[in-house]
Amino acid sequence: MLATLRSIVEAVAQQGNLQSALNCFVSMVKQAMRTECCSIYFADYSQDNFVLMATDGLNKKAVGTFRMGFTEGLVGLVAQREEPINIAHAQSHPRFRLSPEVNEEGFNAFLSVPVVHQRKVLGVIVVQQKMARVFSHDEESFLITLSAQLASQLANAEVQSLLEQDASSHRTSVLKGVSSAPGIALGHGYVVLPNIVFASIESQKADDLEQQRQLFHQAVAATRQEFHVLAKTLSSDLPKEAVAVFEVYQQLLDAKSLGKQVEQELQQGWNAKSSLKHVIERLFAQFDTMTDPYIKERAIDVQDIGQRVLNHMVSTEQAVKQYPENTILIAHTLTPTMLAQVPKEKLKGVVSVHGSANSHASILTRAMGIPAIWGIEDIPLLQFDGKEVILDAYAGRLYISPSQVLINEYIEIKHKDNILHDKFEAEHELPPVTLDGERISLLLNAGLDLSTDPLSAKFCDGVGLYRTEAWFMQKGQFPSQAEQESWYRDVLTRYHPEPVIMRTLDIGGDKVLDYFNIKEENPFLGWRGIRISLDHPELFLDQIKAMIKANAGLGNLQIMLPMVGHTEEIDEALALIEQACFELQEEWADQFYQIDKPEVGVMLEVPSSVYLLPEWSKKVDFCSVGSNDLTQYLLAVDRSNAQVADLFDPYHPSVLRVLNQIAKQCQEYELPFSLCGELGGEPEGAILLIAMGYRRLSMNISSLNKVKWVLRRLNVTDMERLLDACLQQSSSKSVHRIIKEFMIEHDFAELLYTSHQAKGAS
Repeated sequence: MLATLRSIVEAVAQQGNLQSALNCFVSMVKQAMRTECCSIYFADYSQDNFVLMATDGLNKKAVGTFRMGFTEGLVGLVAQREEPINIAHAQSHPRFRLSPEVNEEGFNAFLSVPVVHQRKVLGVIVVQQKMARVFSHDEESFLITLSAQLASQLANAEVQSLLEQDASSHRTSVLKGVSSAPGIALGHGYVVLPNIVFASIESQKADDLEQQRQLFHQAVAATRQEFHVLAKTLSSDLPKEAVAVFEVYQQLLDAKSLGKQVEQELQQGWNAKSSLKHVIERLFAQFDTMTDPYIKERAIDVQDIGQRVLNHMVSTEQAVKQYPENTILIAHTLTPTMLAQVPKEKLKGVVSVHGSANSHASILTRAMGIPAIWGIEDIPLLQFDGKEVILDAYAGRLYISPSQVLINEYIEIKHKDNILHDKFEAEHELPPVTLDGERISLLLNAGLDLSTDPLSAKFCDGVGLYRTEAWFMQKGQFPSQAEQESWYRDVLTRYHPEPVIMRTLDIGGDKVLDYFNIKEENPFLGWRGIRISLDHPELFLDQIKAMIKANAGLGNLQIMLPMVGHTEEIDEALALIEQACFELQEEWADQFYQIDKPEVGVMLEVPSSVYLLPEWSKKVDFCSVGSNDLTQYLLAVDRSNAQVADLFDPYHPSVLRVLNQIAKQCQEYELPFSLCGELGGEPEGAILLIAMGYRRLSMNISSLNKVKWVLRRLNVTDMERLLDACLQQSSSKSVHRIIKEFMIEHDFAELLYTSHQAKGAS
């Protein structure tokens, strides 16, 4: 059954459009289950009913026209219960609805399962048989498994189909994602596909046949050369018969083989990529169905050849492709390299399929002040390339081919946004003091966007988190101690005399080095942060020595250890820092210079650290809460997983209670404390943290002036009343409602923009 299930999933995935996918699905399921009918209904939420989308066994003329309400018939019952129904005599069931237009009078046995994607019922699959019988547990399990496997594929196919319909009718399409870095951007989509595959290509027509033919032939020629080089490289080490495989590849590239079939597709008006996609997927399917193992293996060869031709084709296109003046970067998974390649003056917004609003890549966009959304539907992205789009990163929406009315409305919204920004900037030189005179230290999270850091020194009270790994990520190998000393000296000098808290190398999770690859099944719970440093003391000592040498004559360095969960880790790290100081005093400092050991602190981001503060307060000089990871671990939510991104909420009552507990403990043990997570950079978050007792908040430069502007208009006593109410709640929803009421009551409604007024224009 597993092989059958896999073949159905793969066959449906290879279809070019939604209707073909559904037709393929019902036919293959009917054949696999040896039943007499299989149908699939889709939920139409605009009309509150189910529409018959495909069938093999019922009246095909009813496809697309036959509908039944959400509460009607057995199909409606399956959707309501969100569970399977398996009965021998369907027509005797009280919820059965006889529908003559679909010709199902002769069927008795009825098995149906819901198709659910991200808690939403997309449709219902039904198999029927004339003989009255209850389907077996294996058959029921098969259909349930198939429904779960195909839910995301069918959801994506449905979205893609709607986009195609909107494009043909010149209507605006809207995709929903998770808001990351706030803001509005209007521009043109620029799609980056570093590892392009045929599944990511949407079939498209082209007008210039000769240009497309030339693109294909250039890609084939480049692939031939690639195979020639590979064969030559291996010929000295392998026997002739082993290298002969490349001759077979060359033959498959011949005009009489692959070229002929692609030419036929080009003649039908398809562009080069689409033509190649059709031919390769057709050949792969033909070889894959063969019973002879040798012939079956040729499917892999065909796929490899096609992939290489496709890569050369895309490379040729990218070589002549220019970034639009207002670039909205669209990618499957955003990387720092992608951001760096776009000229800063042209990059206006970012959209990513994978990742989440709380991943480190997302934090980078916030540091750069670029509007971004994460977690949009995983559909072929090339259809967005070059199209006019609006990115609403307040509401997490991407509008494709917007109407002029919508464009005008967003131009006005962006204008108001700029006025608000200017209002914040106007007070950047004023101190961050509340109405009742409480001075709050606002520090910077720095190091991610190295190019803008020099501009930030005058706006803040120092650096609450300097991410040293940013330098490591830009190198092709581990930097030398001398290189590190130069970097750190520059940073410490720039912010002097204000303090700079440098976090030791924090890699792992979603932060990787190309030259030190870490492959783990669950990287966020794996080898990262201080664990790597202690396992590689030579790297740790090098970094600590570079920091201490850079601090000579300045004295504003503080060192922070990341991802600490065990007391032994602190003891080992402190011993290594002592060793570094001793060795520097012996080997580097002269007789008149005494090495100053900097203050050492820890990040509180592992839940165990909260309960070890009584012991740790006697060992370290300060602590700083990393609220991003702490929230992730408290709520058991992978912050880089878009599928569960909505569950990541630092305003969850449990998170607020832990943050409050940390503040009270630190005050009790007289341990200096701060917070350097994203929560402190949100006005609502800063208000709650100040009420808890936090007086040092570290954030991105793009958040600093907004937070300062809000704090200068509030009393701490008002903040404390809000905190008391929030701590008594049992859900995030209640907390957000109370915060919203507070912001409106204190005339901050303009900060609560959620794009409600923009929805009507779509």
